[in-house]
Amino acid sequence: MRILDQMTAGEEEIHIKDLYYVVMKATNSNAKLSKRLIKQSSVAINHEIQTNHKFQVNYGDLIEINHKHYNYPFVYYMLNKPKGYVCANSDPVNLPVTDLIDDDVNCIGRLDLDTTGLLLLTNDTNHMKKLLYPENHHNKTYLVTVDLPLKQELIDVFKKGVDIPNYHCMPAALNMINQFQCYVTIQEGKYHQIKKMFRVYGYKVTALHRLTFGPLKLDESLKEGQYRPLTESEINSLERSICSI
Repeated sequence: MRILDQMTAGEEEIHIKDLYYVVMKATNSNAKLSKRLIKQSSVAINHEIQTNHKFQVNYGDLIEINHKHYNYPFVYYMLNKPKGYVCANSDPVNLPVTDLIDDDVNCIGRLDLDTTGLLLLTNDTNHMKKLLYPENHHNKTYLVTVDLPLKQELIDVFKKGVDIPNYHCMPAALNMINQFQCYVTIQEGKYHQIKKMFRVYGYKVTALHRLTFGPLKLDESLKEGQYRPLTESEINSLERSICSI
């Protein structure tokens, strides 16, 4: 059974998961039990028994545990988040964004309740943590709409880094679209960061829409509330963005 299509010729092969972690997720067990299965020669990858729990598993590998075929157990989704959803698995007041996804997944990072756009979700907690490490500094680009005409000097101000309450933001790129709209690219993801950056200079952000996260761009064909699996190329690009740090 093939899990995903093979990578195209010449594309870099990314080893992404230790065998015990794949077995643990596939069998819904824990690390101790998955390592025991591997040690007992109960796990085969591409029809070859593997007894090294650190053996590296690729997306396209065939997984057999006790002679039973398993699909690759990790899922990765891109969602065009609508307004009114909170980035959580449950919430006593607002609708959790995970209600829009058929799988049991978690958000990679957060978008505010009224922010729309690109949100990544996965059941791969190790991958999620790596993507959110502060030292990775994945750039994120937003379409920003404000209530007052934008001033040209904001470009240089943002480039130097804006002081918001209790924090000095890293340099950000601001590109004007028109009087009331611009693109802003930030390296961090502090709570309400972009709203606070504009508030320092007397602006109120009236709409915020995320377009990119690291190497990924929001699929323009996705309507608000729609999602799709990441392509193999997109997943590999995320892997490379982690490995290159």
